[in-house]
Amino acid sequence: MRERLLESLLFFLERPSVTGEERGLCDDLEARIDEASGWEVQRISNNLMVRRREPDPSRQRVVFAGHLDTVPQPEEPIEVRVEGDVVYGRGASDMKAGDAVMLALLESFDWNAGRFEPVFVFYEREEGPYAENGLEAVFAGSPWVLEANLAIVPEPTEGALEVGCVGTCQVEVTFRGKASHAARPWQGENAITKAGRFLAALHERPANEVVVDGLPFYEVLTPTTARGGRTKNVVPDSFWINVNHRFAPGKDVEDVKRLFDELLGDEATYEIPDYAPSGSVDLDNPLMRELIETGLEV
Repeated sequence: MRERLLESLLFFLERPSVTGEERGLCDDLEARIDEASGWEVQRISNNLMVRRREPDPSRQRVVFAGHLDTVPQPEEPIEVRVEGDVVYGRGASDMKAGDAVMLALLESFDWNAGRFEPVFVFYEREEGPYAENGLEAVFAGSPWVLEANLAIVPEPTEGALEVGCVGTCQVEVTFRGKASHAARPWQGENAITKAGRFLAALHERPANEVVVDGLPFYEVLTPTTARGGRTKNVVPDSFWINVNHRFAPGKDVEDVKRLFDELLGDEATYEIPDYAPSGSVDLDNPLMRELIETGLEV
């Protein structure tokens, strides 16, 4: 099985698939699944929905879902290679290793002898804006995917079972100042240094643990990109910061607004251009209980 999983992982890693550029990988994956007997493939854009040609409606349905895309390569691209027990390549962890497990299950597991009716969803644009996520097209075009008793997303969790999910949003914060010559800074107001207290507060802010149904979730505020200043000899009159915020199940966009109102006061303005809701915790799901009872860390 080790060799089987390694081959599947290298299949994904050798086909670059940065968000928005998943077509080549999706084409090759569709062709490969078409060669496996007994499967029906539906495709919407660069999303594949796979189920057995002769499903057993009496069985409980389990959906395995994995995204095909990765974040961009660093300036020095990561060479796809195997060194001992470690596999390198963009997306090796998030989440082409999970995709490889799904492909191995699809091709190698004897589902006729199993308890469950499987569905596999390989989708695009997970790492981009929420509104462009491929699952939206999947749910709209193949609503039968939602008729499942359990969904498993093999994201990297170090083997732990994560129930529910934090929400995420991008918050664009803008500090305003007043331009002046850099030799006369007292004639203006520096928008970059004006943001100093806010950035220092985020730098010192620890992750906030929120317990939901006995499970810990960690809320964080992470500045990810920034821009400001017009030229090297002018005091900047604006400074823009993108803050990635992760929040616990049970919270919504109004909670995010209250938090940033408290953090910023009247020192800056903000917008929330991208918001993805949290996933609720359901420990009463019978199949979830079975998974937990296997001894998996939760």
